[in-house]
Amino acid sequence: MSPEQIKGVFTKIGDFQKPKPNPLVRLLAMGVVNYEGEKWAKYRNIINLAFHKEKLKLLENL
Repeated sequence: MSPEQIKGVFTKIGDFQKPKPNPLVRLLAMGVVNYEGEKWAKYRNIINLAFHKEKLKLLENL
């Protein structure tokens, strides 16, 4: 895939839906992976802050 195609997938959150998981899996593995739409986008942005380049550089020094 080209970077443009990948960007398209991540910016069109409403166009791509995740397959429905097995109810047991859903019970055991709740979290961002299971979210969709606006809820997914909200938590993805929060998580992205933790992976900012400057914060990752600080972890290298530990």
